[in-house]
Amino acid sequence: MSAPPTTPADGAVIVRLRATGRGWFRTLPPVPGGRILTVTVGRAELLPVPTEELLDRGYRLVGVAVEHRPIGPTVDVLVPPELREEEPAWWAGFAPLAERVFDLRMGPVRQVLAAEIDVHLRHTEA
Repeated sequence: MSAPPTTPADGAVIVRLRATGRGWFRTLPPVPGGRILTVTVGRAELLPVPTEELLDRGYRLVGVAVEHRPIGPTVDVLVPPELREEEPAWWAGFAPLAERVFDLRMGPVRQVLAAEIDVHLRHTEA
């Protein structure tokens, strides 16, 4: 098993979705191709969720975005560029659900979201 990446793939994005209550995971569209995407929540009150149901949809919960500074009632999903390219229909249905899409090629975005990106990358299968 190789070490996790230390920087996001060129073209990776974090998709931020509004979350209302602990049923937020049901709003996530299933990830195609047996892929697993990492998810952080903006505040601990959005937990717990049934991890098996989340995994069945193609997502793995990796923690709270920033423990010491809750972001809010949101869920962030790290989406690699190849998934968007290989599954344009999935991306076309997922992207409009977003409150925001953060392009991780942008230095200021990487700086502001550094701690959260690190959480995602530590749990990404290389």
